[in-house]
Amino acid sequence: MSSVPNHGRAPAGLILRLLAGAASLALMAGAAQAQTTEHDEDTEVEEFVVSGTRNLPGAVIGDIAPELSISPREIRAYGAGTVTELLDALAPQTTSGQGGGRPVVLINGARTSGFSEIRDLPTEAIARVDILPEEVSLKYGYPAEQKVVNIVLRQRFRAWLAEGIGQAPTQSGGGQSVAAHGGLLKIEKGRRLTLDAKVTQVEPILESERDVVDGEGAFRTLAPGSTDVTLNAVLAQPLGRGVQGTVNGTFQSTDTKSRLGQSSATGEPLIRKSQVEDGRLAGVLSGAYAGWQWSTTAEVSRDVSKSNTDRALAALAYTDWTRAVTTSAQTDIVLNRAFGDLPAGQISSTLTGRLSTMELESDALRAGLTQSSDLTRNIGQVQASFDVPLTRAGEGLGEKIGKVSGNLNLGLQNLSDFGDLATVGGGLNWTPVKPLRVMGSFSRTDQAPTMNQLGDPVTATPGVRVFDFARGETVEVIRVTGGSRDLDGGQRDVLKLGFSYKPFEKTNLNFQANYVSTRTEDAVVAFPSASTQVEAAFPERFRRDADGVLVQVDARPVNFARQSRDELRWGFTYSRPVGPTPTPEQISAMRRARAEAAGGQGAATTPGQPPREGQPPTGERPPREGGGPPPPSAGGAGPGGFSGGPGGGGRGGGGGFGGFGGGGPRGGVFQVGLYHTLAFRDDVLIRPGLPKLDLLDGGALGAGGGSPRHQIDLQTNYTRAGLGVAMNAKWQSATHVDGGTASEDLEFEDFATVNLRLFADLGQQPIAREHRWLRGARATLSITNLFDSRQDVRTPAGITPISYQPDIMDPVGRSVRLTVRKLIF
Repeated sequence: MSSVPNHGRAPAGLILRLLAGAASLALMAGAAQAQTTEHDEDTEVEEFVVSGTRNLPGAVIGDIAPELSISPREIRAYGAGTVTELLDALAPQTTSGQGGGRPVVLINGARTSGFSEIRDLPTEAIARVDILPEEVSLKYGYPAEQKVVNIVLRQRFRAWLAEGIGQAPTQSGGGQSVAAHGGLLKIEKGRRLTLDAKVTQVEPILESERDVVDGEGAFRTLAPGSTDVTLNAVLAQPLGRGVQGTVNGTFQSTDTKSRLGQSSATGEPLIRKSQVEDGRLAGVLSGAYAGWQWSTTAEVSRDVSKSNTDRALAALAYTDWTRAVTTSAQTDIVLNRAFGDLPAGQISSTLTGRLSTMELESDALRAGLTQSSDLTRNIGQVQASFDVPLTRAGEGLGEKIGKVSGNLNLGLQNLSDFGDLATVGGGLNWTPVKPLRVMGSFSRTDQAPTMNQLGDPVTATPGVRVFDFARGETVEVIRVTGGSRDLDGGQRDVLKLGFSYKPFEKTNLNFQANYVSTRTEDAVVAFPSASTQVEAAFPERFRRDADGVLVQVDARPVNFARQSRDELRWGFTYSRPVGPTPTPEQISAMRRARAEAAGGQGAATTPGQPPREGQPPTGERPPREGGGPPPPSAGGAGPGGFSGGPGGGGRGGGGGFGGFGGGGPRGGVFQVGLYHTLAFRDDVLIRPGLPKLDLLDGGALGAGGGSPRHQIDLQTNYTRAGLGVAMNAKWQSATHVDGGTASEDLEFEDFATVNLRLFADLGQQPIAREHRWLRGARATLSITNLFDSRQDVRTPAGITPISYQPDIMDPVGRSVRLTVRKLIF
């Protein structure tokens, strides 16, 4: 059994005692406050009402303001059809330097059963999107490693979805894909039903279809062909007594087929076939009791992956195969409550308990030898987070320094195969003046390798091209991948300092900056490129023949002694409305006119039909001046953080794309966002006694070169009268890799890509007056890598190595995608 080395971390017993004491204090305080006098109850109700006037419906827990709030009109400008596409478009705003990956996604300020619950939601059903800093994730039982995206849904929505997608590279031959997508979404009175199905077919790209020197033509694929089927169903509804429930079931099947070269035994292509089937059932319950807000989730999943790989050794042909089955189950509970009476306010607490189990069974046949593995991991976890108000704005010390609050978070995990892992963190949140917020935080987290990193079946892939820095040549090797039982655990320290600033009250201009410093001891990483430094550190992972030619690389994960990175990411977002914005009086007049036209029924829209351009859906107001988030009545949430409830809109109101969020007749929006990431330090100590790898100056971990010192992300959107354009661009500075001698170095030039999306809401065009079936229809033309850019890689002599040919590094290049989408209300 592996163990986590002690790098000066707090003892697990101390962490456990602190957690137990903190939880007991919060529970006792909660019980005491549940027995308040009648006067106290009245006070609590009054405070809740006052708070309700300050916070938008569906807002997250706590007092940390969003870094960015996006209104329906601004959402339209991205041209995204689903939540998944919207999050992809928002990547520059949701990227975190703390290494947590995809952001935590909430619905109406509440936890979800998982990302699959929201990934297929059409953007027309969204009333507001809030992007919040990593510290907010602590309030929902997650580590402070990911930003938080809170999606507030509309109170009424009903629509069927039909969508067809076709995509193809502009280079002739291979890579074309087609997809069909259908779904249903109903939201009404806190009840939400989602049914979704999607089928995608992708054609392979052969070397013969691209400009590849010394290639194998039709015997090798540069990109595999695949078929993917995805089914998703979600049901959320009130269960009574303030309890809300959600259940989500998903199934996905993916088949891929690739060619690995010509067989020396049969003369036919070597084929690899892979099949992955994933099934998942999850649920979430949430409610309130005796002053506590609680939510609990449960999930079971089963993933089966299989592969068959043709191999050849001289005249002998044979087949390797692998099979891996991962079965997992998890349940947790998160409790939130304010307790204690400090001069600046009450302490907010979040208590989390989580249990999970996972089993990984794998079998493999490799070169006639069978290997089997059966790993099981059980995890018990407790976590507590406390937000303590230190000063109140305008009172006492707060008159001079503003509002200050602190956070303390503690966590302990017990892994059945790895022992105890502790987490300790804390931070400060300071608002000296209303437009400015400053935050600082520190966390120390023990880490363990994943089950897959330990137990994935070992697979050997022949004919993989790599650049051998030791000899300055491109060779074809056998690349071994899979899990490694020799991995150890590590420890990660993260320091973050950041601020956000909104200089003008009526102008939607926001500045953000975050400095993040990360240190990881005994980091578990994917095996790096075949550089001379890496081979010196792991000579057993490289095999050469009698002539010194590299023939095999064992690329299973390894531990590095230390990884260090310091970066500053800063930028701004700006948006403004385009075109006329109606006043509340004009909105009321339009509603009365429509009600009279509908026979005096008082309905501003026909049930299930979208409002017309410039008219907010029933029960909603237009967005505020400057394109900010809508006022509380727009897209609000009912009790418990779920949408719906009385007074929230017309009967069964659906909505057409472009009809949401007001914006005035033919109104639109212009947006721009610009972010710059500057890396001050990015280095790796592979093993003690070896020199550090400076990824900013000659070092590399992957085949893509070193780490760029500068990266710039630009995003701009414009939409008006149902027509829109969205553009995002990314540029990174040049890097180089030192191979040991000048003739073996590689230069990676700076690299930029631009993506463009043009879209038209056909229901808002004049032709729709005569063809009403166009209502809810949209056509989108997307061009990925508009200028067909490929990174240029050369040796000092100006030669491009075979493995770095542009069509090998990026066989797709520029591609064009046409999407035709229809919402049927």
